[in-house]
Amino acid sequence: MSRRRMLRHGLGAVGAVGAVAALGLAAAGPADAQVRKASQKAAGYQGSPKGAQHCGNCRHFQPPSSCKTVDGSISANGWCRLYAKA
Repeated sequence: MSRRRMLRHGLGAVGAVGAVAALGLAAAGPADAQVRKASQKAAGYQGSPKGAQHCGNCRHFQPPSSCKTVDGSISANGWCRLYAKA
């Protein structure tokens, strides 16, 4: 494996760990795993869609106005950086 490739993979892993920490996701324990939701501000939530991407077609959205990953009341027409097409 080249040094360039090792650095690329290493920096990717560090970035992923940082992203999880920044969003405030944490496990309570192996038998009692709980995930805290990100705040709307941390997730970059907005009440309007980003093109064809909107909460209503995101895998994390829970109708009528909730989300598995973002805290608070969520609009089906909203959008955030954690969007994942369903």
